[in-house]
Amino acid sequence: MLLFVVFFTGKSGMYFVEDNAADAHDNQSLHGETEAPSFSWTYEEIKEVHKRWWQLRDNAVEIFLTNGRTLLLAFDNTKFRDDVYHNILTSDLPNLLEHGNITALTQLWGSSQITNFEYLTHLNKHAGRSFNDLMQYPVFPFILRDYTSETLDLQDPSIYRNLSKPIAVQSKEKEDRYVDNYRYLEEEYKKGIREDDPMPPVQPYHYGSHYSNSGTVLHFLVRMPPFTKMFLAYQDQSFDIPDRTFHSMNTTWRLSSYESMTDVKELIPEFFYLPEFLVNREGFDFGVRQNGERVNHVNLPPWARNDPRLFILIHRQALESDQVSQTLCQWIDLVFGLKQKGKAAVQAINVFHPATYFGMDVSSVEDPVQRRALETMIKTYGQTPRQLFNASHISRAGPKLTIDGELPAAMGLLVQLAFRETREQTKEIVCPSPLPWIKGLKWGEYVGSPSAPDPVVCFSQPHGERFGSLLALPTRAICGLSRKFCLMMIYSKEQGVRSMHSTDIQWSAILSWGYADNILRLKSKQSEPPINFIQCSQLHQVTSCAWVPDSCQLFTGSKCGVITAYSNRFTSTTPSEMEVESQVHLYGHTGEVTSLFVCKPYSILISVSQDGTCILWDLNRLCYVQSLTGHKSPVTAVSASETTGDIATVCDSVGGGSDLRLWTVNGDLIGHVHCREIICSVAFSNQPEGVSVNVIAGGLENGVVRLWSTWDLKPVREITFSKSSKPIISLTYSCDGHHLYTANSEGTVMAWCRRDQQRMKLPMFYSFLSSYAAG
Repeated sequence: MLLFVVFFTGKSGMYFVEDNAADAHDNQSLHGETEAPSFSWTYEEIKEVHKRWWQLRDNAVEIFLTNGRTLLLAFDNTKFRDDVYHNILTSDLPNLLEHGNITALTQLWGSSQITNFEYLTHLNKHAGRSFNDLMQYPVFPFILRDYTSETLDLQDPSIYRNLSKPIAVQSKEKEDRYVDNYRYLEEEYKKGIREDDPMPPVQPYHYGSHYSNSGTVLHFLVRMPPFTKMFLAYQDQSFDIPDRTFHSMNTTWRLSSYESMTDVKELIPEFFYLPEFLVNREGFDFGVRQNGERVNHVNLPPWARNDPRLFILIHRQALESDQVSQTLCQWIDLVFGLKQKGKAAVQAINVFHPATYFGMDVSSVEDPVQRRALETMIKTYGQTPRQLFNASHISRAGPKLTIDGELPAAMGLLVQLAFRETREQTKEIVCPSPLPWIKGLKWGEYVGSPSAPDPVVCFSQPHGERFGSLLALPTRAICGLSRKFCLMMIYSKEQGVRSMHSTDIQWSAILSWGYADNILRLKSKQSEPPINFIQCSQLHQVTSCAWVPDSCQLFTGSKCGVITAYSNRFTSTTPSEMEVESQVHLYGHTGEVTSLFVCKPYSILISVSQDGTCILWDLNRLCYVQSLTGHKSPVTAVSASETTGDIATVCDSVGGGSDLRLWTVNGDLIGHVHCREIICSVAFSNQPEGVSVNVIAGGLENGVVRLWSTWDLKPVREITFSKSSKPIISLTYSCDGHHLYTANSEGTVMAWCRRDQQRMKLPMFYSFLSSYAAG
């Protein structure tokens, strides 16, 4: 976080220059690593712009970029911030999302088109919460109350916290104590007013502490740099007392809900997606508790089997359970809505210290001593989110029953009801749980899911030429590409909330390589010959390519092992409509780069080489992150999950067949499995986490598609086609997960869907084979 006042706009982008390096350096201790002192971005990169409060002043703006990065910029005063905000919004921002319509967002959630996790994330953003500000960090609810059982049934209401009541009053006994406390403060307040006290007591409240503040966030994230450094700065360069350190999920729950009158912590989003914060990877010495137990990793409930990743996966499914989905509206009322303030808050036992409520601007306090005291108090207490709803939040409908496919509107009611009955029957398929000791987990609705009917072939098309890859586009289309082709696209609108914005193609072209002159060529119109695009060095003979649409980045791998990153700009003034602005060489491989794979949601590039190395690169900083080691032979297939960032790698096994490995986005090996057959290709299913257990689909040499669970790599299902046993050299799920496309070594493309979804409209399939780049 930096303080900027020098701001100016250019023809194609915006520029910020740091004005006060000393202040920025002083602030760094609590807010982690800073951005570069001066930086810029193009108008095309801006996806969202929000006004923000910073250090209890209405003086900041938060900018969300299409590459996933966010920037929180604070200014000297509100007027200057407003000028900057106006300048940004009045520029030509082709990818700016309309973010102000909370009603539309609520309707998407109410109809189950977005998940509870997605909805809470967006509500936090609208309410002024930011991952860039520890004082206003996103807040998520405690949802479970059972942290002691060996098994769990997610359909059992008794395992869940009461979401209609604040976390501190989950028992009647504590409820009465907080009510008594409020009445006492109310009497003192009235007495002070009656006696015309020049310094009357503050207005009454139930809680002197808050469910979210800087201390709470750092308490949870203390094991994970750079938050460890921030925690030490917060605690006078020492860790907390061992018994007070975050060491056990069960203890944390008991303190917040039953045992403590001052600890009223809710959770942070990391409890639903980031297992790393539960592990003391750095080996910090947190000391020994009074019972003699050394504080190390966080103690997890028995049903998590001492596995942080499993805990997060199960916890995410609990968040998306029917029980939570139907009662979450009550928690939203408490935190973001009707019961946040006023009489409704008093009745709900949900009143916090008046200084914690959104809009308390310390710049309006003239006395410097009082202002400093107020700042210190609120930094310690925390801040309540901006109120988003003034009426009771709508409840979510029960588990939705949809008629898949577009049935005619004039279809008779009896026929529709009959069709619904058959849908209900198919949903009653009994299937094994992904984890035997956890009941109620949802496999999901994708092709091949154990809870869905058997997949059937719904499309088959021979092409007579081997495809290099299959690519699923957000526009629903599927593209088959020749081995030396790369599809370059620019979308006219970045995808925001799923189902909220359509995605259109602004520009597209086929990039081809492998020519004797080592020139990369572009072809954007079928009727015109390809255009020379990049003249590559003879030292860097191109062997593979990958394109990142939102940032217009092109990556090329070469025979000598060097990867080149090209930054490009879309323009109508050049013949190719794409102009190279800069290039950076990435060094890490010593042999030919055989494959490049981009995982845009996690901003990583994965490269594999004949020298046996597999490397992760940061797309934003264009730097080395780490290597995935331990492969006995070169990686032959690689893919990454867009929902978790998990990475699947395949290499030949010493005794024949293949070894499949699954890694986290941070490079930890989750597990590996040996397959007796050769795995020719891999791809992940892509359904939302929490409402599905996604799978890795492997295309085998014998023409079979095998599915493995991403949770534990157990085999889930085999999809076979009796009429063909040719190797499946490429495969991909459609973006909605309703179709699985495969391409075999003979060039035949097939699409699979669920048996009960054969009525559904097929995605358009486009083939780009070697003849396309000719002429």
